[in-house]
Amino acid sequence: MIDNHLIEQIRAANDIVEVIQGYLPLKRAGSTWRGICPFHQDTNPSLNVSQTKQIFKCFACGKAGNVYGFVQEYEKISFIEAVKKLAQRAGIAIPRFERTKRVNTKREQLLVVYQTARDFFAENLQRHGDEALEYLKSRQISPETAQNLQLGYALGGEKALLNHLMKEGHAVALLKESGLFGVYRGNVVDLFRDRLMFPIHNNTGDVIAFGGRQMAEGGPGGKYINSPSGELYTKGNELYGLFKSKYELSKADKALVCEGYFDFLRLWEAGFVNSVATLGTALTKDQIYLLARYTKNVYMLFDGDVAGIRSATRGAALCMAIGLSPFIVELPPDSDPDTFLLEEGKEAMQQRIDSALPLISFVATHPQVEGDARERIDLLLEHIRQNQDAVQRELWINDMSDAFGISTSALNSRLSSGRQAFTRQEPQSAPAEKPAAEEFLEERTLLILSLQSAEYYKVLATELNEDYFNNMQCREIYQWLVKHIDPDVVGSPADILSNIENTHLRDTLAELLLEDPQQLRFEDTLDQVKIRKLQRDLEMLDKQILSEPHDVGLLQKKQELMGVYRRMTRKVIHKLPY
Repeated sequence: MIDNHLIEQIRAANDIVEVIQGYLPLKRAGSTWRGICPFHQDTNPSLNVSQTKQIFKCFACGKAGNVYGFVQEYEKISFIEAVKKLAQRAGIAIPRFERTKRVNTKREQLLVVYQTARDFFAENLQRHGDEALEYLKSRQISPETAQNLQLGYALGGEKALLNHLMKEGHAVALLKESGLFGVYRGNVVDLFRDRLMFPIHNNTGDVIAFGGRQMAEGGPGGKYINSPSGELYTKGNELYGLFKSKYELSKADKALVCEGYFDFLRLWEAGFVNSVATLGTALTKDQIYLLARYTKNVYMLFDGDVAGIRSATRGAALCMAIGLSPFIVELPPDSDPDTFLLEEGKEAMQQRIDSALPLISFVATHPQVEGDARERIDLLLEHIRQNQDAVQRELWINDMSDAFGISTSALNSRLSSGRQAFTRQEPQSAPAEKPAAEEFLEERTLLILSLQSAEYYKVLATELNEDYFNNMQCREIYQWLVKHIDPDVVGSPADILSNIENTHLRDTLAELLLEDPQQLRFEDTLDQVKIRKLQRDLEMLDKQILSEPHDVGLLQKKQELMGVYRRMTRKVIHKLPY
């Protein structure tokens, strides 16, 4: 085990804002920092990071913790591995006898296997990869780019990689599950043989898969072979090159999305470093959520033929559903990003990017997009309908009206017709099952204030007991605090959150620790007043609906008020640990 004092030293040496900014962009918002939460499908900044308290909390999905918790959750590693990673970042040496914990999870073992395989392929490219190097030269890919992107070469032997990994001490049983090998006539053999190798990284830089390309046309196995989905890698969840380009995406506030490995290599070499590739598949929602962490502007840069245009259009439409702004970069019909840059050059590509059309304009005006006007409109509306931002929906409807020459009322009518039909229901009373919004505010406030002051905490621990807390989660927090937390630690939120095994308890505590006690009473009281006013309005509407049951306007108004009521109660209830 690593000494607790050393763990605290390492934590103190790693500012949580700086560490998280190494993974994703954060923007200052008053006294805190905010960003797109990486732990759920987030498009509006829900992640809150307190530099003063050295903790983070997502108020949408609930994930929370200190710097160790963030690294653990983001990289899917153990607490000890997070400590080691942050120690290395801070330049703090962990004594040798404290580094003896062996890698014991399957995921950790597979990551080591893939890292070792990447190094083996990279070494082979330099020592035995004359044909592969010549192929890269023929494609005008520089040695610097090949090295920067960790390209490699798989030897032609059936068991070259297998023998190397076994020599490194990896068990055959694990290797069989790695996705790097197949079985031929009862023998385990290398999946990748005599191929140029492209390591596929997750966005933290871990190698999780490979793509292998033949260098001679017409060979066995197809032009490309990719790792199968498995423990580390799921097809459609990753973007090739993102681990290299993610900061550039944020800096440019723009992502150039291409299809293949060589498209990405060419763009990267030409200086378009805010690029990613879809690994040869259509753009997926999971990939779009990855992009949303870094930018809201997505430029689809696919092949210029009809198939490429239609695939780019479908991917761009998915971006609208998630709330991003999609554009289509149009290339000549017989061109792709790789060949276009080779033949026309960087300036011509920049002009194409600068003249890219927003998706709505492109769909309305370009004949390559499949379908007649009605079908194109439905394609756009299908995805606009899924977007939860009413203002953004209205802006896009206005754009569609201008682009297609159709009134906004007609478009809105068609937009609504695709939603679940409105049917009259019996008048529904305002929810009465939320007494926690009022009943437990005092308990919650007491816990928050106690966590801000050692003096308050001593009173909490000595003058009260668990029976004072009617809410079960408040009671659980109280029990945990008095059992584990010394008054000397109060005032250091990051220390309070260290080593909490119960993640739900940790998330709830983090939320309490992030509260500003100066604003607490006013904000909570204001919310209660608003909720009570909504309850009165809903009760009055219920009476009107009973006397005028066929008035659609009243029903719609009731529906709108119920939506506001639910949001307000969720806001209050969400603050309550129950």
